[in-house]
Amino acid sequence: MSSLRSTVPVLHPEIMMKFFIVALLSSLPAVGVTADSAIFCSPKPATAEHCEDVTLQCHLDPPQDATNMMVEWRHGHNNDIVHLYRDRKDNPAEQKEPFEGRTSLFREGLTKGNLSLKLSTVALSDAGRYRCSIHTDKLQKSCYVNLTVGESKVIGSHDPVTVRVGYDVILPCHLEPPFDVRTLTVKWTRNKTVVHVSRHGNDYLNDQDENFRNRTSLFHEEMINGNISLKLINVTELDAGSYTCNVPCLQSQVRRGFINLTVEPADQTETKQSGGTDFSTGAITGIVVGVIAVIVAVVVLWMNRRKITTDCARPNTTGHNGQNREGSQEDNAEDNAEDNAEDNAEDNAEDNAEGNNAEDRDEGNGENIGMLNLRNVN
Repeated sequence: MSSLRSTVPVLHPEIMMKFFIVALLSSLPAVGVTADSAIFCSPKPATAEHCEDVTLQCHLDPPQDATNMMVEWRHGHNNDIVHLYRDRKDNPAEQKEPFEGRTSLFREGLTKGNLSLKLSTVALSDAGRYRCSIHTDKLQKSCYVNLTVGESKVIGSHDPVTVRVGYDVILPCHLEPPFDVRTLTVKWTRNKTVVHVSRHGNDYLNDQDENFRNRTSLFHEEMINGNISLKLINVTELDAGSYTCNVPCLQSQVRRGFINLTVEPADQTETKQSGGTDFSTGAITGIVVGVIAVIVAVVVLWMNRRKITTDCARPNTTGHNGQNREGSQEDNAEDNAEDNAEDNAEDNAEDNAEGNNAEDRDEGNGENIGMLNLRNVN
């Protein structure tokens, strides 16, 4: 008996404890989705515009860790594999080609049962029904979600945009129906030269034409509503021309909008603003001709008046009633004789008056002298 006991190995207490734990764990149900767990997809269809990113909602309820499960997304009637997560990693080799590089799961969300799929740069062909599935050794559960993809058009301006040299201008362009273009590429060109480029909400101006440096900008805060208008400051005459706003990712029939910019010289614009009327070249020419005509008329009138005044100042060289030059000379001679006679008569009368006055003065002086002599004698 003693020899038999010596041949039976004695198990160490720690080893016995390990065997006991393993046996206990093996008797427990597998960790994962239980029969009471459910998988839910969004009851409302997901909507996205072309080239947008979208999330297709799918989750476990109650939440459970799905990192050790197989998560599978399929699309359409052909059940094309969109995304496959297995053995704690993605398996892109199983993915259908149109979805390569455009799908991902939320890794941190898997621990809480979030099985949602992010689909980037949505294409029109992505529209349709998607199936979200989980697989374990003992069960498989699925739900469905629909994706609707809209198609927007790029709208420019039918009417030309007019601006004055030195002013700022906005070239209007937007997407209709509107959607968020912050994650897309927006490109502005003029005659095939790069005016402005924006990608994922950031400006990329390395290829920008030198003429537009530091003069262009987009309204980034409004791009969420599809506004991709361009602001151009300090406009010059060289800026005139046809501009194109383009969203290259769009697969719609209208991916470009066109805007014509007309630049007016500063002097023409100032004339229009001050007078309220846009004078054409013909109107200006008519005004100049009219001013010249008025000046010529004034000069002619002045010369005629001067001639009349000069004629009036000249002596009359013709007699009355058709008399000849000799008759007028005789009349002049007679007039002169009469004038001379009258002048002589007047001069004689004046001389006589002066003589009488002198005599009177002499008599008076004599009387005065006599009176003085008498006074002296006395």
